[in-house]
Amino acid sequence: MKNAQLMTLGDMTVYSPGVLVQHVEETADPETACPVDLIEFRLDPFAVSTPHSHPSSEIWRITSGHGRVITDDGELVVTAGDLVFLQPDRTHHLENRGSDVLSALSISWREAR
Repeated sequence: MKNAQLMTLGDMTVYSPGVLVQHVEETADPETACPVDLIEFRLDPFAVSTPHSHPSSEIWRITSGHGRVITDDGELVVTAGDLVFLQPDRTHHLENRGSDVLSALSISWREAR
C-alpha cells in the first residue's frame, strides 16, 4: 500500500539533562519521503531544554504539564492543549515550570525555496 504507511518511533534518547526526545522513523519504503519531521519530547519537572535554532518552521502541541517557551524576543507561558508556532532560524528553548512532566509533540518542516 503506497497511499498510507505505518511509521515507527525510534528509541527515546537524552537530548539534555531531564529532556528526552523520540524521533519518528521513516517509512519502510525508501521511495516514500515524509515532508515533515515528527518528534515527541518530554521534560522532567523543572528541566530546561538547550537553547537552539534550526532552518525549519515548527509547531509544538503541549500534551501535558506547563512551562515557558523562551525565544530571543520574550517568553510565552504554555500549558497542556496549547499550540505553539516557532519561526525558523530563531533561538528557542522550553522550561518545565512545574512538578509534573511537560510533554509535547513537535512537527517541523522546511519552507520550499
